[in-house]
Amino acid sequence: MIPPPVYRQFREAYRRGDTDTVLGTGQHVLDALAVESDGLQSMSPAVLLMIGAHLARAERLTDAIAYLERGLAQLPGSLATREVGTADPYSLLLVQLDLLVGRYRAAWPLIQRLIEPGQKLETRLGATRAQVGVHAAFGEFETAYQLLNTAVGLADRLHNRPQSAMVVGDRAIVLAQQGRVLEATSFADAVLGDLARPAPGPHGAWAAAQALTVGTTVARRAAEAGDLMTAQRLLYGAEQVSGQTGRSLDRGQLALARGVVAWRGGDLLGAEAPLGEAHRLFQTLGCAPAAALAQWEDANLAVARGLHSSAQPQIERAQQAFAALGLPLPYPPPPLN
Repeated sequence: MIPPPVYRQFREAYRRGDTDTVLGTGQHVLDALAVESDGLQSMSPAVLLMIGAHLARAERLTDAIAYLERGLAQLPGSLATREVGTADPYSLLLVQLDLLVGRYRAAWPLIQRLIEPGQKLETRLGATRAQVGVHAAFGEFETAYQLLNTAVGLADRLHNRPQSAMVVGDRAIVLAQQGRVLEATSFADAVLGDLARPAPGPHGAWAAAQALTVGTTVARRAAEAGDLMTAQRLLYGAEQVSGQTGRSLDRGQLALARGVVAWRGGDLLGAEAPLGEAHRLFQTLGCAPAAALAQWEDANLAVARGLHSSAQPQIERAQQAFAALGLPLPYPPPPLN
């Protein structure tokens, strides 16, 4: 069966990365397919998935999740499988978005399906890295390290240097989250050169985003551990690649790290603005875990500044945000005198 011209034009816009056209014409294409005969209506799941992918690119995360879920639910047995196959890349994207917004329960069954031995190595690696992120977020570090070893093996079998570098970056993040800053810094230094190397296209932006995440995470933890020289060095490196990603999410990560490094370095007044900016950006995006973290750091900054009357409700709101997600606090709350 030959899809109608409106679909073929839409598909070409998707393939060339034309987000404005994909999002501007997507509903029209869905409407056109709905009145087609000969089963062409069942091409709609492919359109839903393509719209979802470009909504994610535009950082409309909640909308992207909704379209990806609809597309994946309608895909089995449809003609759209001729276009997207099993749609594993879209499933992995949905997992990533779920983790960003804190939908851990929704992500878990999908992760379990994607790590099955019959899946492609690339799919299993992506799902295993997501597993690492979930277990680390909940403080289950031993399990996270076991899964990291699995991810290393999968990346080695792929013979893919960028993917191997991503896994090393994941290890640096997990070590930093556990407070093992010296080891985290060693792994970060080993991989940031590869990840931050300028490269054209989406793969370059993807690697730069990972470099920024690694750099800012380890910088924050180094600052909290009192190693300000390392924190400032890693923060400087993250700032150098920030222009390669173009994402509000990365601007938020950078602002959060700037605020924490400034605060831990003694610049309490200078830390307030970047922490507030990070919280606003994460809230706007719907990234609940990151917003809770920024809120927690801002509340603890208020304690450090001696603003105890305003700090108490801030700390309580941040605790409630972590509790709503089921996540542990990053570190114990300070005493309020």
